Amino acid sequence: MKKGAFTFIFALVVTSTFAQRYTIFGTVKDSLSGETLSGANIFIAETKLGGTANVYGFYSLSLSPGNYNLTFSYLGYTEVQKQVHLTGDLSLDVNLMIKQTELKTVVISGIKSNVDQATVSRNVITAARIKSIPSLGGEADVLKSLQLMPGIQAANEGSANLYVRGGSYDQNLILLDEAPVYNPAHALGFFSTFNTDAIKDVSVMKGAFPAQYGGRLSSVVDVTMREGNNKKTEVNAGVGLLASRLTIEGPLSKGKASYLLSGRYSYVGHTYNLLGGAIGRDLLQEWSLRNFNDKNKIWFYDLNAKINYIINTKNHVYLSFYSGHDSFYCNALNNNNVLDWGNYTSTLRWNHIFTSKLFSNFTLYKSRYNYSYFIYEDIRNFKWKSDIEETGMKSDFTYFLNQKNNIKAGVSIIYHKFNPGSISPYDTTSVITPFSLDTKRSLEFCGYLSNNQNITPKLSVNYGIRYNLFMNLGYGVVYKYGEDMTSVIDSTVYAKNALMNSYGGFEPRLSVLFKTGKQNSFKLAYGLTKQYLHLLSNSSVGLPTDTWLPPDSHVKPQSSQQLVLGFYQSFGQDKAELSIETYYKTLKNIIDYKDNADLFINKHIETQLLSGKGYSYGIEGMLEKKTGKLTGWISYTLAKTQYQIKGINNNNYYSPRYDIRHNIAITGMYRLNKYWVFSSTFKYASGGFVTVPDQIFTVDGVTFLTYSSRNNYKLPAYHRLDISVLFSPKKNAHRNWKGEWEFSVINVYNRKNIYSLYIETESTYQTTKAYKTYLFGMMPMISYNIKF
Repeated sequence: MKKGAFTFIFALVVTSTFAQRYTIFGTVKDSLSGETLSGANIFIAETKLGGTANVYGFYSLSLSPGNYNLTFSYLGYTEVQKQVHLTGDLSLDVNLMIKQTELKTVVISGIKSNVDQATVSRNVITAARIKSIPSLGGEADVLKSLQLMPGIQAANEGSANLYVRGGSYDQNLILLDEAPVYNPAHALGFFSTFNTDAIKDVSVMKGAFPAQYGGRLSSVVDVTMREGNNKKTEVNAGVGLLASRLTIEGPLSKGKASYLLSGRYSYVGHTYNLLGGAIGRDLLQEWSLRNFNDKNKIWFYDLNAKINYIINTKNHVYLSFYSGHDSFYCNALNNNNVLDWGNYTSTLRWNHIFTSKLFSNFTLYKSRYNYSYFIYEDIRNFKWKSDIEETGMKSDFTYFLNQKNNIKAGVSIIYHKFNPGSISPYDTTSVITPFSLDTKRSLEFCGYLSNNQNITPKLSVNYGIRYNLFMNLGYGVVYKYGEDMTSVIDSTVYAKNALMNSYGGFEPRLSVLFKTGKQNSFKLAYGLTKQYLHLLSNSSVGLPTDTWLPPDSHVKPQSSQQLVLGFYQSFGQDKAELSIETYYKTLKNIIDYKDNADLFINKHIETQLLSGKGYSYGIEGMLEKKTGKLTGWISYTLAKTQYQIKGINNNNYYSPRYDIRHNIAITGMYRLNKYWVFSSTFKYASGGFVTVPDQIFTVDGVTFLTYSSRNNYKLPAYHRLDISVLFSPKKNAHRNWKGEWEFSVINVYNRKNIYSLYIETESTYQTTKAYKTYLFGMMPMISYNIKF
């Protein structure tokens, strides 16, 4: 196998060396802001071939000497044509101008059409598109926008968590400027952590993703921050009912260096208290709010910062930061405790062009997620806290061998540190004894090699291999249990930095594109992925108290194999596009809890976990219109997911919480004129599953509930319609700023979608009742944005 691979690569190199060729290379940028345009297209009229810029806007084309006409394009921008006389390597940077007739037109996707890309199951959505979608409190939301894409869904009303093709939300790798974000949610999932004022675009890959990505089973969500305007200083601000925002950007050195500083603060608790208390209960005398507690404290902030500096034509440095924090006390949900949590990421990247064909990116990043909560119940006052840290270094290389071969390779090393939890008294009245679970450490090595090869004008292949080695390091204790996994029969103590155990393996990836015409194609893809981190959660909401842990001697890494077949059709020079994909995915070593699991302060947590297998399959369709006054998309997903874990549900297959059969989303935006824009979204989803008791009996005045099967109750269907209107009045000639109003109505027809279902037993009357709760009915919203 190694000999064959070497022979293949050698043949590619020899083939490209025989004929003398030169290279045209450079960067494609926005002419007004200096932002790079990732995925910009380059077409060569003479060869009828072309290329695509990478995520940093860099492109490279190898051609024989001669005269060529090049066309540079990017959706929503005016094409630029360049005539070149190629007698040697040529550096050619290109600036594209936004089409004046579409200055405010929303662009769904800026990448090359899916018809021409070998990569499957990929969607790109810009910040402009995200901002146009009606949202809670006028706060545009990255993750909830992705839930409108096929194959991506939410398990609960209001949740920002993503469930992709039958996978749980911990199986998504969410990156912000290449640093992982472990909890991308504010206010228990009502908002995501990404402030769209600081975001350039978002790319989501749902399966069989390229070899440079790994570590998760279901998807990769790659969020790219804006670089900041290097031409002029701009200020954007917004005030809404739930949050306010401020963004400042501008040049540090005109055309060479820029900065971006963006902040958001949410006072949702104050609004909640005002609407429910002073207005709803006191002013309107709303009887249903008679017991409303207006002492709720819910707030969060986001802070994004970025500096980018072009040292010279071959070196570009980026430095970016993110910090976000939440504090949550809601009397209706958790009247005896307060939750606090936060994320921090920092990324330093260096782009270096070694040659006209070899582009490199070196990255150093750090990510940290921590949470704590305080219990005020009687004398059990205590504080619980936990955190996870990740520090990584990686090197990625792209070699533009020729117009038919684009080779990528890279290596990385990642250090993980897990603090599963510690408990301490909150004050002197507490009877709690301090206790800490052992800190865990691990080291991960990764490497990959891939090639995007155009074999013929109709046949393209993207193939690659990835290797991961995951090692748990001491200090630590490994316990040996009896067959029933309840009693400890032995233990082994490992010294600091000693190797406790390790896992690894190869992960092949393959995508094949066959074009049946100029505007249609078929794709076939396969991918094997492995996940070395587990999230211990017993909530579909995704509470901040969920805990990340590495695999160990008892709990193995999860793995997945996925096969995808798709058909893609574009219409009218990529003005609209239809995609239909069907997939089949198998899951191995997935985990779930035992019945009646004991999770709190348990240093033998592995005894409460069971592992097994699963499968998921489905068909997804999406029709999107990308340009014109009316833009938007319609998506539909038909899917099924089943798990089988020994010791759960009598060892039979069962539906996980997010096994949602039908999922429909309709999103549209209509630009009436340069002043008025109307947007709307409609979403329908079949109900998921929860576990409810099927038998209730009383013994000596004590009520007992019995559960014969897991997730035995199907929830009612979810559906909701949201609308919004954006009004941008004519700019006052005597002011140096421009404002715009956004009016929206969330849940137009007041649908009471279920948020949670719980069982409550009244001991006095020996009765048991099931209650359904919902978050909100119809909600009108207003916000005001201003730009200097």
